[in-house]
Amino acid sequence: MVTAALFVAGCSFPGSNGRGPGTYDPRPLSASLVTSVADTARLREREESAVADCMARRGFRYVPQRATVSERTVTTNPYGLLREEQARQDGYGAVGEILNGAGNDLPAATHHSARWTKELEGTHEEKFTLPNNVVLTYRPDGCAYQAREAAYGRGWNRLENELEGLQAAVMDRVQKDDRYAKALSGWSSCMRKSGHSYEDLQAPRQELARGIKATGGEDNALRDLGRKELRIAADDYACERKARLHEAVYEAQRDAEGSLLNDSARTDIRRYRTLKRAALSLS
Repeated sequence: MVTAALFVAGCSFPGSNGRGPGTYDPRPLSASLVTSVADTARLREREESAVADCMARRGFRYVPQRATVSERTVTTNPYGLLREEQARQDGYGAVGEILNGAGNDLPAATHHSARWTKELEGTHEEKFTLPNNVVLTYRPDGCAYQAREAAYGRGWNRLENELEGLQAAVMDRVQKDDRYAKALSGWSSCMRKSGHSYEDLQAPRQELARGIKATGGEDNALRDLGRKELRIAADDYACERKARLHEAVYEAQRDAEGSLLNDSARTDIRRYRTLKRAALSLS
């Protein structure tokens, strides 16, 4: 798969508007960088087709890759917050991803000439700086880059990366907010009382990753770990609610966006959504 990251726009999540107790599912930029599994697959197929067209014009054959999109990739909250049904049915999705055989249907690696690879990836490097001061290097002469421009519109690559950088800046501001720190401390204290020593929301996932590695892929061991995962996730969600962590993130994010999103950024978000809707209508 030569395409970059998950393409996203416009799907809603329970509580993303922050209404009602226990319904918050805060996501930066009004969830602009999120879309449904079905639409993501359609967009990837459109991009893959554009790559094939570009390579054909240069005299090379490119076989569009099958678009495989994980539901968990779309539904996972970027801050690591859990939803009740997610915690109860799937935990963090760590063991379930393994047991469901995710990644087992990847195509075998195909070897191509150096010229083919250069035409696909490009050779002329340029750089630009994101709103969070991360410097990205890209190759605008490659079919991977040009296909994205053809599929979504001129300037798409930079626009998407700029919004991803802006999202990262919002999340960084949220995680430095005193309200978030206080709620996270309350969550950690609650988890200790439930028998878990975690300082941040990623710690359970990191522990499970180590556990998965220790099973060596043995089915019964994985299923035992999966049951443990569900227990941890249930405690995690309960502690998130007790500490009002969802509300703290929502409030901190609202204020972060109020100071970080100027008129130019809001225009970019609207343009991103418009380009994505147009691409979907043509898919």
